[in-house]
Amino acid sequence: ANLSMGAGAAKQPTAPLLDRLTGREPIPSDDRFWQELLASAVSLPAGSSVEDVTAISRAYCAELVRNNPRSGNFGALAAAMAERLGRATRSAATDTEMQQACGAVFLLRIFLKHMLETLEPEDVALQLRGRDVAAAAQAPGSASAAAEPVQARPPGGSEDTEAAVARLIVEALLGAAASCRLDDVSYALHMEVLAALTVCLSAQLFSELSASVPLPTVTAALGAPPPLAEALVARLLKLYIDQPPRPANPEGRLLGSIGSMLWLPLQVIASFFRAQEPPVELADRSLQVLLLLTQHLPPALFPDPMLSNHFLAALRCVGDADSACGSGAEAEEGRARQGAGFSVRRLHDALCARLPEEATLVLLYLLLHGNRELLDHALSRSDPDALLLPLLRTLAGMLSPACRLRTSRVYMLLIILLMLSQDGGFVSTAHAVMLPTVPWFKERLLHDISVGSLLVVVLVRTTQYNLSRLQDLYVQTNCLAALANMAPCFKRIHPYAARSLVTLYDVLARRFQKLEARRAHASPVELADSEELSDEALGSAADFLRMALEVLNVALAAQAGLQQNEHLVYAILERQRVFAPLRGHELFWDLIENVFRVIDHFGAGLSGQGPASTKESPLQLDKDSDRRTPPLPTTARSSSGSDGVWSVDLVLAHIGEASRSWKADSLEHVPDPRFTYEQESAPEEFFTPYIWSLVRDRSGLVWDPLRVVLLAEELDDEPADALPALLQGVDVVEDVDEHATAPGPPA
Repeated sequence: ANLSMGAGAAKQPTAPLLDRLTGREPIPSDDRFWQELLASAVSLPAGSSVEDVTAISRAYCAELVRNNPRSGNFGALAAAMAERLGRATRSAATDTEMQQACGAVFLLRIFLKHMLETLEPEDVALQLRGRDVAAAAQAPGSASAAAEPVQARPPGGSEDTEAAVARLIVEALLGAAASCRLDDVSYALHMEVLAALTVCLSAQLFSELSASVPLPTVTAALGAPPPLAEALVARLLKLYIDQPPRPANPEGRLLGSIGSMLWLPLQVIASFFRAQEPPVELADRSLQVLLLLTQHLPPALFPDPMLSNHFLAALRCVGDADSACGSGAEAEEGRARQGAGFSVRRLHDALCARLPEEATLVLLYLLLHGNRELLDHALSRSDPDALLLPLLRTLAGMLSPACRLRTSRVYMLLIILLMLSQDGGFVSTAHAVMLPTVPWFKERLLHDISVGSLLVVVLVRTTQYNLSRLQDLYVQTNCLAALANMAPCFKRIHPYAARSLVTLYDVLARRFQKLEARRAHASPVELADSEELSDEALGSAADFLRMALEVLNVALAAQAGLQQNEHLVYAILERQRVFAPLRGHELFWDLIENVFRVIDHFGAGLSGQGPASTKESPLQLDKDSDRRTPPLPTTARSSSGSDGVWSVDLVLAHIGEASRSWKADSLEHVPDPRFTYEQESAPEEFFTPYIWSLVRDRSGLVWDPLRVVLLAEELDDEPADALPALLQGVDVVEDVDEHATAPGPPA
């Protein structure tokens, strides 16, 4: 039977069944009632509005909450759902079994979501207590019957009743998601199972992450045993890679079940608020559940530091069939659960194809940070532009005044770029890949620029934007750290990228000088009361300026030689005046002195004032190109014979000729600063709220914003100066042994 909303629709015995389910009388899990309930159709009166149907849905949910502590029917529904999911996961499952399992999952999801959203965590735990559920969890045919116990167990090996119900629900859902076949018939069941898992984990939304409150469904999910975790991670990644298409009317087979009565208002309401968004696909929901399951274990729920998240461990071990983690029998079992057809190359291609979606961005981070095989594959490819261009386009686009900046997204982009910049081979390959044009870059026309040079341009642009708008220490640190990692590999750097680096130094130098001057003229009271004039502020400004100078120094002393970076020398000669004010400063003299040695050597013969002259000659920019003509002092004479005018080609030729006699050891040795990404000690404080914000916005599920606690202070809605917790622990240590670290994600 199908859902009918016409006036002449035949009446079905639906209301009495729902009345009994939500009533005070217990219903045994083996009662024929469950067969009748899940096989019934729904008839709604003609003219029913969304508000009418929603009111009916909420009324039944409220009635169940009122009576369930006595009846225990929610636990019985959980047992009935687990039994039907067990049938649906068989290879010979019928359409009817799929349909009934789908309806059971949906009914349980609606009731559980209402409980989590309207009750305190302690009251939800009371609702989960049912009759004989622990025995039902191991009943034959249950999808969780073969699952191993979860990690978190009370002493003595026994479980509280609410923990048993939660484990029954969660492991049945996890097992079905991992093993149920996928076709047009089962597509809706997969969507429902993943939605139900999302709801189980959504208990996190309604309390602080550090709160010591009972969240049995979250504990059961994140504490799932390794075999189940490995199988499910492989399945969810496969769904993400394959992007299975939505069949025609995928929910049509669900509408014959009682769950359709509650499905209708949810979908209509969701579509009303998200009319401009594409529908949620199975691949989307698979990725969302994967990210939620691979979060770091909240210490409030898992106080034992020796416990680990098996989903995250499984994600870190996925790879081609012949390179699974471990060795011997353990590796063989892991490969079997992962599946023989898994391909790191296809995973990499899927990631590149779906960037810059934020959920994909988080998955890419997790894989680059923890999965060595995916990291090695990404760094060894000859097409770094496939990965970098979506990231750079997104980062550049977020700096537009018209874009609503999401600070957490900027953090993720910069962390990924920092991790990629740690590999010199990857950076060198990026400098070898040329782009004829970059149409999405709006600052100016860029022609014949390498991907590596484009990365420099975007990082410098982000640094300048941060200085003027965000003033976020974490953004500043990671941009400069990535540039420092790249500096030894600069090769044939684009003229605009070279000038950007010199401009970045100029901006940071002027800010430092201004701050130093203000402090010199400030009274003791002003120094004590102003954060802008504090020792910490001056120290940060000095650190950032020195990092910018180190980028230039390392590039000038690089093995590639100045013969292949003539545009960088040109940019320094062009703006040589900006280096003079701090030439004798005690904090920067050594680095600036190296710059002037380059100026002295390559400037000889270009100026009538002599090779040591610091007089700057302004260059005229051709608006249609990056080629400039530098007019020199009238006392100088160019080799072309025209008084005082050097063409850009002659200047570059002069630099090329002078580079033959240039020796890099002419510079004072500067330790090569290398920065590596290290995750903070409590990554869940950043990642768990961030992932939930993505799921909330794109899952198709709607939570009452007035009840949500975890996202009460979202990062994207706060000004940068309102994020003191995010900036704690931001520290960059430079080490002559090249083991320096850049900060992990803000905690």
